[in-house]
Amino acid sequence: MPYAEPPKSDKFISVVTQFKTLPDPYTVRTNVNKATGEIHRTYFYKRKACYRVVLDSPLAKQLAGYTLIEKDLRSALIWIEKIAALADPRPAEQRAYFGQGKDRETYNIIKGLMVATLTFYGKCFAKTGARRIKLERSQLDPRFHKIHDNVMEYRHNFAAHSGDSPIERVEIALVFPQNPRTIAEPNLYRELMQPDHIESSNGQIQTKELIEHVQSFVNQKINFLIEKILREEVAPPGREGWTKKARGG
Repeated sequence: MPYAEPPKSDKFISVVTQFKTLPDPYTVRTNVNKATGEIHRTYFYKRKACYRVVLDSPLAKQLAGYTLIEKDLRSALIWIEKIAALADPRPAEQRAYFGQGKDRETYNIIKGLMVATLTFYGKCFAKTGARRIKLERSQLDPRFHKIHDNVMEYRHNFAAHSGDSPIERVEIALVFPQNPRTIAEPNLYRELMQPDHIESSNGQIQTKELIEHVQSFVNQKINFLIEKILREEVAPPGREGWTKKARGG
C-alpha cells in the first residue's frame, strides 16, 4: 500500500494528521511560501479548522523516521518500475541477463534511475542524524538476503563511490594493425565497462520484489507505532489536555 492507513479508533486522533492520507472526513490544506519554501498545513474536520499539535516523543520520532524510510522505498519502487518499462518490453523470461543497450539516450536515463534506486534503498539501511533509525539486514526474510547483498554491493561500489569490486572499470587498450607492412599510427582506446541497470537472472528474486518486501514490514512498523502512540501518549491526557496544549497552555 502506498501510505500507512491510520487505525480506526473513536479516540482523539489529531496525531494522524501528519499523514498525507487522512481518514474521512478530515482534510488538509497545504500552503508553500514560494519565497522561503516554508510549508504551512491547516487541517479541517467537516470543513471546520482543527488544532494541530506536533509530537516530539521518542515514539513520535521513531514514527517520523520510518515514514521517511517508507517514502524512500516508495520512490525506489517507482523508479525500478520505470526502468523495467524503458529497458526491455519483453517478458522477464525472454530477457538476457547481460546485454548491451544500443539506445544510449534511453540507457543514460535508465542509469540515472538505477543510481537513484540504489541510493535510496541503501539510505534505508544507513543511520542518519535526522532519522535516528535504520533498517537491518536481519529484518529481511532470509530468502531476500542474497539479492539484498547484491543491491548493497552495487550501491557501495557504484552508486555511492567506486569500491574494490570491479562493477565498473576502464581498460586502456593500445590498438594497431597486425600486418607489419600496414602504415598506421597506433591508437589508445578507453574501454568503459559500467552497468546501466541490474536485473536478476531468470527464476531469481527481482529487485522490485525485494523493495516490496522491505516496504511491507516498514508499513507494519508504522501502523504498530501509530496504535502505540494513540494508546499510550494521546489517550491519557484526553481531549481537554490536548486542547490546552494546542492553545499554548
